[in-house]
Amino acid sequence: MRFLLIIASAVLTGLCFAFYKVGFLALFTVIPLFYVILSEAEKDKKPFRFYGYGYLWGGVFFACIFYWFSYQYPLEYLNFTTGEAVAYVALSWFGTGLLLSVLLALWPFLTGLFVRTKLCRKYPWLFIPFTSCLYVIVEYLFTLGSLASPWARLAITQQSNILGIQTASLFGSYFISFIVISINAALAYGLYEFLKRKNRKTALICLISSASLFFTNMGVGGILYAADKSKAAVVETYVTAAAYQSNIVSGRTKTGSVVEVMDAFLADADGEINRSGANLIVMPEGCFSLDIKKYPALGEKLLDFCRTRCVVIIFGCYEYSDDGFYNVTYCASPDGTLSGPYRKQHPVPFGEFTPAKEIILKLMPFLEDVTDIGDELTAGIESVVFDSTIGKIGSFICFDSAFENIGFEETAKGALILTESTNDSWWMDSAQLYEHNGHAILRAVESRRYVVRSSAAGYSTVISPEGEILSGVDPLTKGFAVYTVTPRSDISFYHKTPYLFPVLCLSVVSGGFIWSFIYKKIYIKKNNDNKDLQN
Repeated sequence: MRFLLIIASAVLTGLCFAFYKVGFLALFTVIPLFYVILSEAEKDKKPFRFYGYGYLWGGVFFACIFYWFSYQYPLEYLNFTTGEAVAYVALSWFGTGLLLSVLLALWPFLTGLFVRTKLCRKYPWLFIPFTSCLYVIVEYLFTLGSLASPWARLAITQQSNILGIQTASLFGSYFISFIVISINAALAYGLYEFLKRKNRKTALICLISSASLFFTNMGVGGILYAADKSKAAVVETYVTAAAYQSNIVSGRTKTGSVVEVMDAFLADADGEINRSGANLIVMPEGCFSLDIKKYPALGEKLLDFCRTRCVVIIFGCYEYSDDGFYNVTYCASPDGTLSGPYRKQHPVPFGEFTPAKEIILKLMPFLEDVTDIGDELTAGIESVVFDSTIGKIGSFICFDSAFENIGFEETAKGALILTESTNDSWWMDSAQLYEHNGHAILRAVESRRYVVRSSAAGYSTVISPEGEILSGVDPLTKGFAVYTVTPRSDISFYHKTPYLFPVLCLSVVSGGFIWSFIYKKIYIKKNNDNKDLQN
């Protein structure tokens, strides 16, 4: 029964990512997992089983999230055989989740260990803040290292709850995940007390506490939302921003030369400028598949268009350098300057670079043909802000938007508007597009900046500083997402103190284990003293 509960919990939580409009259900979907942990903690069995429960939960959870890897099949544009295509999709879909679950499983494991302590048995309610803070730490750990993959943030499930995500401007998206886990943990503990111990009073207290936490977060979010709206209303500088969607699907859409691609874009841009008066256009990742610095005639053609039409254009291309091969964005301005490059800091593992390449290619040599850019990408090491005629502009490239540090590094350098250039066409019209856009929504709220997001084939959007989608282009269509935005120079509390909440969570978890150790020592000493008195 416990395995069915774990699997059901993982499936339901994963589906909250795939169907983000019902993401509020994530406030309840982790309850079965917590119920199993609380029940099993009473049994005198090896504690390592909690890691197994966590690994099972994580494997199923990620499998539900990453189902969109199947949209790459049959990979005919890479000349894969049917067997190679199936192997690659399976490796991406299930292998990614199984790898990430190695880390995620630490959350149920350490939670189970804490619940078994004498301290938690004396004060069982401590389980709620402990596991919530522990989850935040694990989410943060997913941002570290070359294999970092913070894709499945629980906060993504709440992207439709505009008031509920406003507190991200105070403590980041980690706080939203904390709220989700805390409500689940409180309800699970209440249910456990009601079913196992017939303790209606505790169950009622847990129900009231979880409801209070939810409505308090919503109430504070409402205040923050109204305050930010009123702040934006007094801004006098406006920029008409347009996110370009070319509807070019990588590997499936036949395109002409880079010159032809540029000519097609300039024609589309000219029409949009005439229609909306756009003075900022953001283009997709790698839209010009060459090193623009090595083709000065193309760069000058783009700059000449910017001068003639008085428009700032952010575009993606590649850069060959002595120290590596980079996925980059540049900013072309009407004054003839080309600012940048910004080098993508987080290439996608197995898509843009291959970890442990020699070993993996010996096992699966066909993986060498996965990327369509010829060489493996080198990771950039610095967040860059573009100088333009409309002010400083920050840039994310694709997977970068899942990493909050780039946002606060760029606002610290003076970014007034944030942009994202991504591809996403590999996944057609799947949940991946909306999950990825959800990261941009969180970055907008955290930074209190407009985010102008251009995707090759969707989902291109303009997002408000409060996380609302102001304009969008449907997947697999061509067009511009256009909205008049206001450059912002104020710095959110979260961007002033980006590590505050994770450090507080680390303090709670560390303090919980230290307190447990001290409490156990005191308990043992007290029992020994009582025995001495009896003797």
